[in-house]
Formats: sequence, structure tokens, C-alpha cells
Amino acid sequence: MPGRHPIVALFCGLSMLSVGCGSVPPPAPVAERVIDLGHSLSVTDPTWSGGPVFSHRTLAEMPKQGYFAAAFSTDEHFGTHLDAPSHFAPEGLSVDRIPADRLVRPAMCLNVVAQVQANEDYRVTLADVEAFERERGVIPDGTTVAIATGWDARWPHVGRYMNVRAGAKHFPGLSLEAARHLVQRRVAGIVIDTPSVDYGPSETFEVHRLTQPAGVYHIENARGLTALPATGFTLVVAPIKIQGGSGGPARVFAMLR
Repeated sequence: MPGRHPIVALFCGLSMLSVGCGSVPPPAPVAERVIDLGHSLSVTDPTWSGGPVFSHRTLAEMPKQGYFAAAFSTDEHFGTHLDAPSHFAPEGLSVDRIPADRLVRPAMCLNVVAQVQANEDYRVTLADVEAFERERGVIPDGTTVAIATGWDARWPHVGRYMNVRAGAKHFPGLSLEAARHLVQRRVAGIVIDTPSVDYGPSETFEVHRLTQPAGVYHIENARGLTALPATGFTLVVAPIKIQGGSGGPARVFAMLR
């Protein structure tokens, strides 16, 4: 390799050995389209408690100061957000300790819009997941699984989205049997376009209590999942990195190849 610095020559030589003499490393996959799967945070967004949990106030604005800046405060579990395993598992990882490579994962999307249209309290069944796997293949270890219910079409209308009747919330989620199957498949995370992976009437959060001790994180209040293909894309989950946090608002992107 005449004319090259010795260190550069050594690096190039090792690189060629690692991929085969004279061969060129394959190019990194490039996303053809990126879909934003999150809602913007707003003071008028639905909250779990029904009361305000988010504020955003201006600190300085143009042109007087020459710049614009603001401050905000929020609950960790507000808007499109991540539930870290520590949310329901005392020994689980907090949001800042989830390895970055668990947050950028190949993904699959299970669409249950038709079932939800017939039943607002629909819980994704084991049969739903098994039928998906028969058609699309077994869910690989480390995959992030999105559950598209279409419930995000009700956002941000508080009454329709939280759907409280007779003191109970009503929206779709996962059954315990389906969640157990995903845990057995060792998924990295579960993404859903409803307020919770547990369906609205749940009072015990049984899906949280099963999945989070197994290290599975959740994204709740996602949007746009119905636009995703069943397979062939990557999910990028980027939560606010709160030290010791049980979760936090997140940007979530689907990278379609």
C-alpha cells in the first residue's frame, strides 16, 4: 500500500481480512422512509389521572431578548412515553440504564384494528399472535413488537381517548396469554397506540407485572402504527434519559427499508 501512512495501511489491511481479501464491506442499510410514531406534548393532551401533568412556559422570546427559550415540566408517563422495566419491577432497569442497542431493534407489527372496531375492550389474544407467526414467521429474539389498534385516531380528544364510563376506562390492550408468549419470544419492547399495554378496565396491570420483570419495556400512546408493514422495518426508541427514571416521554421512529 505505497504512499499510505503505516497506521492507515494496517487498519485497511485488518479491515480487508475481516471481510475477505479484496472484498468490499456491504453498505449499511438505508431507510427509504422514516415515520414519526409519537404525539407532540401539549398541555391539553389526555392524562392517566385526568388532571394536568404537563406545563410549558416561555422564559424569553424574540425580538426583545434576541432568542426564544422555554421551560417545561411533566410526569414521566405522559404523552408518547416509555415504561422502563423499573416501572413495575423493583430490580428492573431504569430508563437511563436500558442499553442503547435495545432501543434500536428490528420490528414487527400486529394489526388488530378490525377486532377493536367490534370491541373497544379488545385484548390481543394468543391466537392473534400465533396466527401472525404462521403468516409472517416466528418473532425473533430481541424484536420490538408494535400492536396497531387504531385507537390513536381518537387523540387528543380526552373523553374519547380515555373513554371513561361508570368509573372505568375502556380501550384495547394485550391479554395475559399473548403477553406471556411475547415474553417467551424474548422481545425487547412492546409498542401500542393506546394509553396502556393493559386494557382499560384492568385494575391490576397484569401485563405490566408479567412483562416488566422480564426486562420488556413499553411504548404507550404511540401513533401511526396502522401505517406500518407487518415486517421489514426498524424501530428507533429515544426516551428522555432521566437518571433513575421509571420512564419518560420519547421520540419513536420507524425506519422502513
